[in-house]
Amino acid sequence: MLRHFDRALADAADGPVATMVRLEAAKGDIWEDEAILVRAIARAQGSRDAPAEAFATLRYGSYLGRRGKLEKALGPIAQGIDLLGATGEYSQQAFQMASLGRCFFARTGKLDESLAYAARAREAGDTLDNDRLRAWCAMEAEPYLYKGHWSDAVTTAEEALPTAWRTGEWDVVLWSSAWAATAYLKLRQQSNARRLLNRALNEVPARGHRVWTIAVAQIALAQIHLIAGDVSQALGAARRALDLSERDRQHLEIGAAHRVLGQVHEAMGDRVEAEAAYRRSLEILGEVQSRPELAQTLLAYGRFRRGDNTQEDRALIQRALRLFEEMNATGWIEEARAALAAA
Repeated sequence: MLRHFDRALADAADGPVATMVRLEAAKGDIWEDEAILVRAIARAQGSRDAPAEAFATLRYGSYLGRRGKLEKALGPIAQGIDLLGATGEYSQQAFQMASLGRCFFARTGKLDESLAYAARAREAGDTLDNDRLRAWCAMEAEPYLYKGHWSDAVTTAEEALPTAWRTGEWDVVLWSSAWAATAYLKLRQQSNARRLLNRALNEVPARGHRVWTIAVAQIALAQIHLIAGDVSQALGAARRALDLSERDRQHLEIGAAHRVLGQVHEAMGDRVEAEAAYRRSLEILGEVQSRPELAQTLLAYGRFRRGDNTQEDRALIQRALRLFEEMNATGWIEEARAALAAA
């Protein structure tokens, strides 16, 4: 594939700058070469080609986010979205707001900004009469889940999922079904969680979606099995989630998979393995600077350590509570305060 890119770049050398920029940015993203991506942006800026600059800048932001550099990704993503609007690419701008803007702002804990991008994309979907954008409204379940707004996460997913199924947006189906299933568990509606997730895992075609979307669904499945008391099934799902995440090097999902693996080992009474999994989750999620996921691991780990060292237990939960309060994550705030009271 690298030879194909090099040949295409050579062929484009004397052609339009936009073509060169797009090929260079695609190559840098696929081959995970940050220097090539930065060079593509500089080439576009030098030619004052705003659409090409938007393309390269968004590819750079996406690359950074997927590689666990979440905070660094936000600037290029916001800049790329603004450039699309300035050039009149309103449909593409709306899609990037629904995808990259909503996703990475949520994952860093900037939940209001994430929901603002999602709301603008939802409005554009209606204005443009665009079913793909309507399908992507299901992805609002992610920031609502991080907010601890369980009912909103469920409602937005359930309303948009029929469109996602009809239009074949398989990544949307898997992601939003997983997030909504997790929210259903918080609402103590295990049958709805299982219904939603089982359909996604059983009926989405084997091709046409990213590997790590299955990992997210397996994380939710492990939680469903765990609540049902099926620890062996939960362990299998958690291990599959970790394997898929590591295979595709999705750092946030790796950290989340270690957390649920810790919860499974805790339920099995294997405290040594649970301790190792929780610590690994903290390490990874701290590195990628995902405040919502880090706070969830701190809360889970603090509950696990309850009774080992009261001062340390409380410190972990208090740190989680501070993060949830900074994000105004209301449902999680209630959980953390309850955990503190029980400590």
